[in-house]
Amino acid sequence: MASNSVDLVFEGFDTTDELGDVRAEIPEDLPDVQNDELIKSVLTKGVDLRQYSRQIEQELNDLEDEQLASYEEHEGALLELDSEIRSCDEVLENMERLLVNFKSSLGAINNDIQSLQNDSLSMSVKLKNRVVAEKQLDKIIQGVVVPPDAVRLICNGEVNERYLECLVEVNKRIAYMRVHSKQHKRLRAFQEIQPELDRLCFRASSKLREFLLDKINVLRSLNSNAHVLQSSIFLKYRFFNHFLIERHPEAAVEVRDNYIHIMRQYYLDHFETYQRGLMKLERVVADKTDVIGMEESNKLSLFGAAKPVARDKANVFNLGARASSALIESEDSSPRAIVLSIASDANEKYTFEALFRSYSLALVDNATTEYEFIMQFFVSPKARQRITGSDMARMVFSHIFDPSMRVGEQFLKAYLETTYDALGVLLCVRIMSQLASELQRRQVPVLDSYVNSMNMLLWPRFQAILDGHIESAKRLASYKAKSKIDTQPPAIVRRYAELASSLLRLNQGYNTHVVALSLARLRTEVQAYLAHVADGSSDKHASLVFLINSYDLLLTVLYENGFSEREEEVSSWKQEFATTVMAFAESELEKHFGYLKLFVIDAERQSDIAQISADELGRTASVFNGEWRAQISAINSSIIQSFSNFRTGTEILHVVLGQLIIYYTRFHSLYDKRIARRAASASEICQPVGVQTVMVDIKKYRNNF
Repeated sequence: MASNSVDLVFEGFDTTDELGDVRAEIPEDLPDVQNDELIKSVLTKGVDLRQYSRQIEQELNDLEDEQLASYEEHEGALLELDSEIRSCDEVLENMERLLVNFKSSLGAINNDIQSLQNDSLSMSVKLKNRVVAEKQLDKIIQGVVVPPDAVRLICNGEVNERYLECLVEVNKRIAYMRVHSKQHKRLRAFQEIQPELDRLCFRASSKLREFLLDKINVLRSLNSNAHVLQSSIFLKYRFFNHFLIERHPEAAVEVRDNYIHIMRQYYLDHFETYQRGLMKLERVVADKTDVIGMEESNKLSLFGAAKPVARDKANVFNLGARASSALIESEDSSPRAIVLSIASDANEKYTFEALFRSYSLALVDNATTEYEFIMQFFVSPKARQRITGSDMARMVFSHIFDPSMRVGEQFLKAYLETTYDALGVLLCVRIMSQLASELQRRQVPVLDSYVNSMNMLLWPRFQAILDGHIESAKRLASYKAKSKIDTQPPAIVRRYAELASSLLRLNQGYNTHVVALSLARLRTEVQAYLAHVADGSSDKHASLVFLINSYDLLLTVLYENGFSEREEEVSSWKQEFATTVMAFAESELEKHFGYLKLFVIDAERQSDIAQISADELGRTASVFNGEWRAQISAINSSIIQSFSNFRTGTEILHVVLGQLIIYYTRFHSLYDKRIARRAASASEICQPVGVQTVMVDIKKYRNNF
């Protein structure tokens, strides 16, 4: 093909022309020829195209001869291949016929499968509908049909655990009927079974009413243990009462009212008996005369003679171990109430707060048990989830326990009318606070009114008793003070200190404003009394010793009870003590070194140091040099005789001698300044003893106490 193209294109042309002319003569519509690499190569070399064409033609002829020879050589194989191809065509034709037949068979099978599938889907739908219908029908049957054995047992059987099981099943049927009665009201089964279930429910309610009333009547006996019966019988069969509440409310109300009536009297009888037994165990702690401001000589007997104070009588102002034995949360207190028989056999006596604690514990424990029983027995599970259930429980509890709570109130009122024991009353207040916390922890909200009423009785009486103590201190302060004073603390000081310490201990963790305010008023009156006694004495030294000893006793008692200066009570008395000690120090220096103190004060008032008399300065130094050791010894002896407390005496001696060093240092300063201006005549003025010398000598008195 390339050769023919060349012949056509280049026919009539001179191939000897130059290459550029040949390229120019090539037609533009032969791009394939121009781009052929072989043509480009020939044209580039300047080959004779005619000769080259004949050469190509010869090569093609040779190639044709060669191909013919090759064909003749392979003719047998080609014939054999043709035969095989024809054989394959026949086989494929047979296969085609088989596949066409198979396709026809598959089409028929597919039609059969589709038919079977349609039948299967139809059967599946029918089965599903049948199952759903059976389930619904079975649910209805199970919901309305009561087994004959259960009917016979409900009507004629004995009320026991088996009866309870059957009643539960019957109750399920009744509940189902009530829920679905409107939905299935056209069903004949519902129309026929409803009257029968109503009669069965009435028969069961009648038997349950008789059963529960018989069991409740057992509680009438004082010898019966109500809590045991509640747990073993009533709670075991509480479903009976729940059934009556839902199915026969009139019978449930009758059962409830009968239980309230019997248990009301049951608890009242027991608590009255317990309260009377506790009153026989009471040990009276304080009477009307036991106030901090009552002198022992004023305790008169019936005939006017002085009534002696029993030495074994408990201190009414000292809390001691009363708190640990009375408070509920104390580690030393018994968690149990007092057992009357054991206490009577042991002939034991208790303070009222211990009896009150025991009664309150018994009331709270019984109230907790009763409230929990009421919530489980008289409140149905449905009502328990609503507020009305709690209200119902409160109402039942209130009807049962109101008389018993009034017994407790009367028990407390009888005590408060005659008691003058402020600590006992405050202990009762703390007992009520702890009981309120315990009730909150137990989640029993039915005794709040009882706790509040008790507190309303206790706080006014506590305030009245403390007012009596305050008035007694005022009364003492109104008496005429004696001119000759006893330097030892009066009885009111120790009584007040112990009472204040006890009240502070009971107020820890509560910080009750009433207690703090009463203590502040009492402290003011005691301070006024001590000041009255001290001011009435003609001996200033004895007055100061009296005050110091009184304040020291107060602080000692407060410190012994674990109180520090962070307490207002301690800080107030500590300030009074420090002020009085400083006044005593000034008084002692006035007595033994009055000349030195007076000279220093007058000299320091002078505006010019030159105005100080050098002669007076010398005489003061001379007197001090001659007697300072003796006077310090006299101060030491005076303090030893005045104060028997080692710690207090040492502290006071240090204050006095410290003040002496201060005055003497100021004197030395005046001496140095004044004599410096008269250096020429310094030898004529007496040289005072050095301050260091005095201080060294003072150190000898540090351990004299």
